[in-house]
Amino acid sequence: MKKPEVSFRVFGGSGPLSIYWTDGPYGDAIDSTSGKGVAWISPSGDTLGVEFDDVNEVNDHQVLKLANGETVTVDVSKGKVKVHKSSVMRKLG
Repeated sequence: MKKPEVSFRVFGGSGPLSIYWTDGPYGDAIDSTSGKGVAWISPSGDTLGVEFDDVNEVNDHQVLKLANGETVTVDVSKGKVKVHKSSVMRKLG
């Protein structure tokens, strides 16, 4: 899996945090099924990127559950961001 590109735009201690696994274009964003944020999902079901609505820059833990069954977790500790994406096993053909 490609290392994600992270963009964290902080305004007064918190802000939106975007994570991208592929280069754009992405198309329309869809709301996550759980958590506060959106995702860009390809027609084949691959997660292209996500954006968490509001993440604290010092210490935070948030989870987005996506329509394709994947889960993206972000942990912020002392300003360092860690990202984990759970993959979903899909049937081929």
